[in-house]
Amino acid sequence: MKALAIDYINPKTDHKFHLPISIFKKPNNAKEYAMLEKFLDKLIDEVRNDEKHPLALVMQIIGDNLEQYDNEHYPTIGHHINEIDMVKYLMKSHQLNQNDLADVFGSQANVSKFLNGERSLSKNQIAGLKKKFGISADFFIK
Repeated sequence: MKALAIDYINPKTDHKFHLPISIFKKPNNAKEYAMLEKFLDKLIDEVRNDEKHPLALVMQIIGDNLEQYDNEHYPTIGHHINEIDMVKYLMKSHQLNQNDLADVFGSQANVSKFLNGERSLSKNQIAGLKKKFGISADFFIK
C-alpha cells in the first residue's frame, strides 16, 4: 500500500516538495524532531513571508508541532527560580540590602516579610522592581 502524500511544484521556481502525511504528526522523539526541523527550514526558504503561499499552512503546522514538543520537553529558562530567589539574586548582584528596596516595598519590614515568604509581590512592587533593575516583569509573573 502506498503512503498518502501531497506533492507540490512551485510554478515560479520549479521547486518540488513531496509531503508525506506523516509530516503533520507531532514529533515523539529527538530524531523525528530533527527531521521535521530540517523540513521546516526548507519550507521557510520556499515560503518566506508569503502568507498566501500554498505551503504556508504546512509550515505553520510543523512549526506549531515543534514548538509544542519544545514546551513539553524543555522547560523555559528560569522556570525553577521563584520570585524570592530572583529578588535575592538581584540584591546580591547589585550589592543591595533590604533597606535599599524599602522604596519598592514600602518599608524594610515588608522587604523582610517578602524574602521570608510571608508576603507575595503586588503589581506595584513588580513594577518597582522592573524599574529599579531594568528587567522584564515576566520574571515575576507566572
